[in-house]
Amino acid sequence: MAFYRVSRNLEASLIDFLKQELEEENWTNISVEKSFARAYSLAMNMNNGAAVLCIRASDTNRTRAEIGTDNVMRSELILIDVFATNDGQRLDLVDFILDELKSGFPYYQYQTGPNNVESRIQDGRCTIKNMEDRPVNFNIDKSSLELQDRYRHLISLQVATGKVE
Repeated sequence: MAFYRVSRNLEASLIDFLKQELEEENWTNISVEKSFARAYSLAMNMNNGAAVLCIRASDTNRTRAEIGTDNVMRSELILIDVFATNDGQRLDLVDFILDELKSGFPYYQYQTGPNNVESRIQDGRCTIKNMEDRPVNFNIDKSSLELQDRYRHLISLQVATGKVE
C-alpha cells in the first residue's frame, strides 16, 4: 500500500469534490479528468452537450512557517481547464465552479493498492486564496479548431491546505 503525496492529494480531492457537486446539481455529460490526454480522448459532441474539466496541479509556493525551522506552508496553483461545447455552457460551467469553490473543498489523503485507490480519509479543508479565470483564445477562427479547443476556459486557483509540512 502507498499514499499519494500532497500535490496528488490536492488534485484528487478537487476532482472528487467537483464530481460530487456536478452530480448534486444535476449537471450531465460533464467529465472531470486529471490529464489532457484523457480530456482530449473523450468524445465531445455538440449535440449532447458533453464537456470536460481537466484538473492539474502546477506551481507550488512554500513559505517558512516560522523563522529558524525547516517547516513550510504550501500554497499550490491548481489549474482547471474547461472544455465546453458552446460559449453559454462555458460561461455557466465557469460560474458554477467558482461559486462552488469559493468556500474551499475537503482535503483527503488517498491510499492506493495494486490497482487503484483503496481508501480516502478526510484530513482538513483546502482554502482558496485566489481565483482567476480567463477564456483561452487561440486567435484563429473557431471553426478551424478541434472541437475541444473551440470553447476553452482556464480557471487558476491558489490553494492552501493550512498544514505545516
